Amino acid sequence: MNVPFELPVKASEAAALADLIFQMAEGKALTDELRQRIGNRVAALEPGTLEPYLGSLQKDPTHHSAYYIAVDGRALPRAEPLLLHLTLASSPASPLFPRAFLIGRMRPGGGREVVVNAIPFSSHDGPAIRTFVEQVDRVFLPRPQGALPAIAVGNRHPEISLPAAFAAFRAIHKKTGVNLASTVQLSATREMSTDKVVASRDGENPAAIGHTRVSIRHLYETGLWAAIRAGWREGYNAEADHFIISGSTEDEIAQSVEFTKESIHQAAGYTKFTTDTSRLFDLEADPRHPQPWSDAEIDQRFRQILTPEEAAWTLDEFSRPVSTGEAVYEFTQAEVMRLAVKFCRSLKLNEELYDFIRQVKLHSGPGRSFDFEPSIDEAETLTTPKELLFYMHWLKARGRPAQLVPPNLGFKKRQAYPVAIETSPDTGVGLRDYVWHKMWPELLPRVLSEFGGRPLDEFRARVSELAAVARYFNGTLSIHSGSGKQAEVLEQIGRATGGRWNYKISGELQLQLFDVLCEQPPSSPWRQLYDRMVARCEEFASRGAFGEESELAARYRQMGRGSYLGDSSRGRVDGNLFLVFWLGNVIGSRDRHAPEGDWRFFKDKLDELPEDLAAEVQRRNTKYILWLAEQLRP
Repeated sequence: MNVPFELPVKASEAAALADLIFQMAEGKALTDELRQRIGNRVAALEPGTLEPYLGSLQKDPTHHSAYYIAVDGRALPRAEPLLLHLTLASSPASPLFPRAFLIGRMRPGGGREVVVNAIPFSSHDGPAIRTFVEQVDRVFLPRPQGALPAIAVGNRHPEISLPAAFAAFRAIHKKTGVNLASTVQLSATREMSTDKVVASRDGENPAAIGHTRVSIRHLYETGLWAAIRAGWREGYNAEADHFIISGSTEDEIAQSVEFTKESIHQAAGYTKFTTDTSRLFDLEADPRHPQPWSDAEIDQRFRQILTPEEAAWTLDEFSRPVSTGEAVYEFTQAEVMRLAVKFCRSLKLNEELYDFIRQVKLHSGPGRSFDFEPSIDEAETLTTPKELLFYMHWLKARGRPAQLVPPNLGFKKRQAYPVAIETSPDTGVGLRDYVWHKMWPELLPRVLSEFGGRPLDEFRARVSELAAVARYFNGTLSIHSGSGKQAEVLEQIGRATGGRWNYKISGELQLQLFDVLCEQPPSSPWRQLYDRMVARCEEFASRGAFGEESELAARYRQMGRGSYLGDSSRGRVDGNLFLVFWLGNVIGSRDRHAPEGDWRFFKDKLDELPEDLAAEVQRRNTKYILWLAEQLRP
């Protein structure tokens, strides 16, 4: 075995921990209650160089007098995550972890001889993490969510946000008995990507995929690592969010599909897959389009894109009324044909992707079952109940049922939802300004004519209808772009869904990290790092790197918003909304204006955040998730 020159823990402290575990656990069933009692005794030892995570404690699967436990070694300047293997001297060494090194052979208190080995066990030690969850304690593997409610927590800085998320879910579970844990979530072909793509990024295009510098594989393994250290044995969901199919030609679409399939291979361990084929929608088939196709054009395209057998099946399948329990929906033949033309290419591709996911899970994943979420939330149009019925029924009838049902509710990423018609300093952006550039022509007139100018009343009624459609398919309404929404909006969701929701957040947890950086003294290197990130973001905007939204950088500067990100409790409506949306993309770029030429990626530097600042970010992350859960209660 290799022994490091300086041990990350004191051998005597490791021996005392081993002796206590043997005294209390030998010959007994290892339960959470017993782990808690051992933890109480360990706290009394006050080990100075060793911080154990008692929830991770597990017996060796083949040797009774051997245990594993995750710890942080603190004998060196920076904490070193380890997995300790504790055995009696009479027990053989474990063959599972070839990189183990000896901490010591000792007789604590002059008693029996124990052997302590250590295995490197940081979030980057993927093989060791996978070995532990697949061969030592499979309870830490993720599982499908099914019909359970969940807060799906996006993790752009997973080593910081995942422990905070598990802490929040622990508190929620203890208080309510409800498990809301869906803690591993990022867009698989937007925020993250394959290892190869992440490694090849030079950072000069902040809108390119993989801008978080977190790979699909690394996020999954960090989720396992955080669950082990948190002792989270209640089950959680790991979501590969938004496998996005893009392209303007058939060749480009085919290339995107092949890349998506490669990404799905790397996501084999995940338990929820969100596909996004919305860019294949034929929007001209929708009457809300500024120049919709005529009925004659729809009839022609319907016959072109469907075989005679498919066309006959479609018209017959949607010819009968559908009752969700709250409403009855009937489709005219003209509606069915328009919906088929709008969605058919997207639906057929989702069938192909579903079958591919099932094949990958069967042959490559640690578990076969998975949740399927065919996303239409990023469509250009608001989702109607009939659209949702058509889309989900098509998939279910053809053997690819969706467990998560994600409509477009009119949410914008990391932005508050309008609570008034007109824009004002007190209420933020009003509905009139909010919708003006969107293909949502029905929303403002509906709010004015049917709901007395009250956007939230209309929102609640619409969510209630869509939630009933989701339940009709035994699915759960999945709500995307959940970061930045105000309490009154969350309350409407909780009531409208009866507490059956899947609520996705991501950007807000990262914004809270930026808040902490921004609040440091001007002379602090971390405040200066934040200021350089802001400058880099605005530099990219000056080159048009963010498309049409690049011009917003100058506009918010002129408004006097500076680099302030706004009050998170008010949906950040008072902040620089350009930075709120785009600053996170810059972490995958290089710090080209750093002093002394340290041009590393911003993400690499943020990974070195001091423990006190990281702890403050975690405190805020945990508090935010707890707040969300409270507001979303029905």
